[in-house]
Amino acid sequence: MANSKLKVGASRERKGLFLTLPTLVIMAITVFLPILWSLRLSFSKTNIKMTDMSFVGFKNYIHVLQSNDFLNVLLQTFGFVITTLFFEFVIGFVVAIVLNRSLPGTNLFKLLFTLPLIMAPVVSGLQWRWLFADQYGAINNILSLVGIKGPLWMVDPWAAKGAVLISNLWLAAPFVILVLLAAMSSLPEELYEAAKIDGAKSYQVFRYITLPLLKPAILLILVVRLADAFRVFDIVYILTQGGPGGSTEVLSTYIYKEVFTKLNFSEGAAASFIVMLIISIVSYFSFRLLRPKAGEM
Repeated sequence: MANSKLKVGASRERKGLFLTLPTLVIMAITVFLPILWSLRLSFSKTNIKMTDMSFVGFKNYIHVLQSNDFLNVLLQTFGFVITTLFFEFVIGFVVAIVLNRSLPGTNLFKLLFTLPLIMAPVVSGLQWRWLFADQYGAINNILSLVGIKGPLWMVDPWAAKGAVLISNLWLAAPFVILVLLAAMSSLPEELYEAAKIDGAKSYQVFRYITLPLLKPAILLILVVRLADAFRVFDIVYILTQGGPGGSTEVLSTYIYKEVFTKLNFSEGAAASFIVMLIISIVSYFSFRLLRPKAGEM
């Protein structure tokens, strides 16, 4: 009897492996092999045709880390990530708290907030590029109606930074809102009723009940959005291409220009793995900071 069960189990494992084998092969060809090839390229020196590769060790990584351009872009990217995450959480919490109260019309707003999630970033970037246009853009025309002269969004460095931030928030904030809203809808009402009976104020309820219970949702948002914010490319490239004067350059546009404009394939590959390492480290420490401790739910 035991032998027959073992045979059935082994047969099921073989069938499972057989069924998943095509997917594993496709992933190996389209994902793992390019990553391994890029990793080899980052440790090599090559020509434009990439027909001759010679191993140079960490020389490419050292050259990238010593580059002032890379360090400036790295600082700009950190500034963008911190700023966009801050506003995403502020907007997300405010909107999610309002929608969680089941006021009239909340279902319509929930539907509207899903629209940016189904729109391609390239399409969104083209839309915002038209809205921020200096001469004929809708935003400057609306500002002129109330007596405000709109800035030259794509010429002034800080205005360009603001345009990129606003465009990215429009794409990213709905994800934060929907995740927080889903988490809030599952919170136990008994705790809030007990806090109300004890006379707790609204900010105390939010600080000591809502925030601790939302830790798993916050962790999910933080990990997903950290990776996305560090990898932002479409919005920046469509709107400003890193300009004016490199003021909106981020790591993804820097790597793109290194590889496809300057043809520095090896250093571009090295920079991409440095970015991947940075994202992994930041995500790891975010997970360690927010993960539930022993005894927490």
